[in-house]
Amino acid sequence: MIRSRLEEPTSALTTEGSVTGRLIGGNLDMVATAAGWALPDLRGAILLLEAVNMYRGQVDRQLTMLRKAGHLNGLAGVAVGQFTRFEFDRRFSVIDILREHLDTLGVPVLGGLPLGHGRSPLNVPIGAVAVLNAKAGTLTVPRGDR
Repeated sequence: MIRSRLEEPTSALTTEGSVTGRLIGGNLDMVATAAGWALPDLRGAILLLEAVNMYRGQVDRQLTMLRKAGHLNGLAGVAVGQFTRFEFDRRFSVIDILREHLDTLGVPVLGGLPLGHGRSPLNVPIGAVAVLNAKAGTLTVPRGDR
């Protein structure tokens, strides 16, 4: 079980709800690059997103492309890891950009996960069936999928 960390800036994105689905994704740049040729169908999946050292405009552009191309249709939920080397104290930060895109999906979002390129990151098996519980602040991969 991976617990959301309040000290991670993306914890501000957490909503409510609990869902089960295959955990797909990882680094936002890699997810966007795979769209159209190697990104699996995300219907019913929990999309994991993290990023490192990108401009806010890149994050916005990649999420806009994924959303408008229909790749985010039918998601069960979104797990947000570490967004490393971003300026969170700006008037319109990457958190605002993420919230703008993720709110339109209408699915549970769990932010603050220590997954990515930040301080003390954990790892999780991509492709495993996971349970995202936003209210409890946990992402759980059942033992049978490890």
